[in-house]
Amino acid sequence: MKRTKRQNNDLIQFSNSNKKRKLENQTSEEIGHNCVNYFPNVKTLSIKNTFSKSIDSTITTLQCMIPLMQLTKLIIECFIFPIKNIINLLYLTPNIHTLSLNSLLLNDMNKNSKKQNEILQYISKKNKIQKLVLNWRPSLSNIQFVVDLFPRLKYLKVEMDRKEIKQIIQFLLSKTHNKTRNLCIFKVPKVCLKQTKILIKSENLLNSYSIKYINKDLHFWW
Repeated sequence: MKRTKRQNNDLIQFSNSNKKRKLENQTSEEIGHNCVNYFPNVKTLSIKNTFSKSIDSTITTLQCMIPLMQLTKLIIECFIFPIKNIINLLYLTPNIHTLSLNSLLLNDMNKNSKKQNEILQYISKKNKIQKLVLNWRPSLSNIQFVVDLFPRLKYLKVEMDRKEIKQIIQFLLSKTHNKTRNLCIFKVPKVCLKQTKILIKSENLLNSYSIKYINKDLHFWW
């Protein structure tokens, strides 16, 4: 059953069926108006806009609409979505296995916050995220952060600045405890295929791996 509601030119769509268990929202106000409804079969949550309400208020509203513990896929399409908001969502959704982000604003983190560090440790220990999509060009520090936060990560799809590719690949392959075994770098020129092969061979990073260039994406398995 698919429902659509429009208010002030904003659109909220959500589904509650066995075939498509998905909730999409564009504004926190829209979610608030739908708090009287409950959708027990929702598995995917997609957030498409920054919220005018606080994230705590939004999460409270979401909790009365959907079972957050049941979610397995979280898609955050906002380009401005503070890391503390992501952390708060992940804290309440430990069964997420697929996560997609459009940004990761690490500058917003308070590294001296004991509470925040405890939450990060909890998420790292409990989360089940195995597939991560980063829809922007993250820095090496971004990659280091997500690999540490999601230790069960197996598949990483990411756009990269060509200047960062070497360092990021070196980092991923040097992490002996890292479970990531599948990397997709999208929107790269074909020359990156040759450059990556040369890098792996010259630095003896791997003995066995597969690499392919398909539709402007570099696919890498090891």
